[in-house]
Amino acid sequence: MPGRLSIFDDVTFKEDITKKFGTFRDTLGVLNKHYNIAPTLDIPIYTNTKVYTYAHFGLIPSWAKERTSMQINARSETVFEKSSFKEAYKQRRCLIPVNGYFEWKKDAQSKMSKAYFIVSASHDYFVFAGIYESWYDNTLKKTILTCALLTTEPNDKIASIHDRMPVILEEYQWGLWLDNQSTYHDLNALYVPLSSDKMRYFPVSETVNSVKNDTVECIKEESKARQRTLF
Repeated sequence: MPGRLSIFDDVTFKEDITKKFGTFRDTLGVLNKHYNIAPTLDIPIYTNTKVYTYAHFGLIPSWAKERTSMQINARSETVFEKSSFKEAYKQRRCLIPVNGYFEWKKDAQSKMSKAYFIVSASHDYFVFAGIYESWYDNTLKKTILTCALLTTEPNDKIASIHDRMPVILEEYQWGLWLDNQSTYHDLNALYVPLSSDKMRYFPVSETVNSVKNDTVECIKEESKARQRTLF
C-alpha cells in the first residue's frame, strides 16, 4: 500500500512517452523535485488524453463533498466495481512515473517500523497504473485533478516487507492501459506483479518518517553500521 513516493527526475520518462505516443501537452514544465511525497500533495501523471500534468495524490470521486473521501490506492481486483473508482477506471486511466516508493516493515524483535526505499534494479524509473478524476474544490473555488494508483499481490521480494505492491507497467504495456478500447480482460492481464529481479530495496534513515522532510537524505541508503545499532 504505497503511501509515500519519490519523483525527482522525469527527463527520461518524458523522452520515452514522446517516442511512444508522439507530442503531448505538458502543463507541468520543469519538474518540482520531491523525495518524500505524502498523500494530498501533487504528483505528475500522464493521462489518456495525452496531457502531462500534476494531480492531487488521493483520488476524490467527482460526487464527493469533502476531501476526506479521497483514497490513494485502488485494489486491481475490485477497482472496476467500486463506486469511488469504476467511472475513472472506465474512462480516465493514467501513467504515474516515480523514481521509487517507500514501505515500512515492523521488526519482530524491536517492534520498530523500518523504512525501505524501493527502486528499479536497472536504476531506471517505475510507471504505476493510475486512474484520475476531476473534483470541484469549494475551498479553492476551482476544479482539480485527483488520482490513485492500482495495487496488486506482491512479488516474492516485496512480500518480505509488505503484502501489496503497486501495479507497475512496463513500456510495452502503457498503450494498452491508456487505450479506452481495452477490455477488462485485456486490463486484467496487466495486474501480474513486476518480476522480483527488476526491483531492489534498501533501508533508509528515520528522516523519511516525517512528511515535513523532503530532501535527498530521505532516499539515501542507511549504512550497515547504523542499522546494527537499531536492533
